[in-house]
Amino acid sequence: MQFEKLDIVNLVVVIGLVVALITAIFYKNTELSTTISAGLLGYLGGLVRVNSSGKDITK
Repeated sequence: MQFEKLDIVNLVVVIGLVVALITAIFYKNTELSTTISAGLLGYLGGLVRVNSSGKDITK
């Protein structure tokens, strides 16, 4: 398994979303936590795509 260089912008966005998700869960705001988790999964899913040869291509 090979890791690419970490992009600082993507890292800041992911950390921010995780902090917001933990805060929403801590304050028991279920709608906000659901929305943030869906957004986080969508963002992470958009970061890495797999082409037809099976190799990962980062945006």
